[in-house]
Amino acid sequence: MKTLTIAILAAAVSFGLWTYWGQERPGVDPIVSGSIPAKPAAHSYTISNAAANTACLAERGGPISSRSARFEAAADCDAVWPGLARARTWTNNGDGTVVVADAQGEAILTVVDGDGLAYEAVEPADAMITMISADEMPHPAQQ
Repeated sequence: MKTLTIAILAAAVSFGLWTYWGQERPGVDPIVSGSIPAKPAAHSYTISNAAANTACLAERGGPISSRSARFEAAADCDAVWPGLARARTWTNNGDGTVVVADAQGEAILTVVDGDGLAYEAVEPADAMITMISADEMPHPAQQ
């Protein structure tokens, strides 16, 4: 009986050692890494009023909520459309319209996707305003 017990123990130890050394070790690097999320890129726009023959620059910044982003128009944007320099938010309504509003949430302009990289004002009805992305326009040397 003693011999049988020793043989079973030896077999169990041999099997355990064989299992341990027989396993392939994956080539996984044990280092844990992380990343810092990229800062959302701002989008610059040239805002033009065809009726007044004026233009200015504005910038849509980082997100405020799932539908809204910060918006900042230069002081000279009041010459393009009254109150435009007070604009602080860009809100995508999900129906193809975007509302540019002041800090109190009062709409200044409502725009829709126009041709190409442009937005066109639809409210107020008399606004002849276009917003063209200044970021994606080709450099004059590339035209």
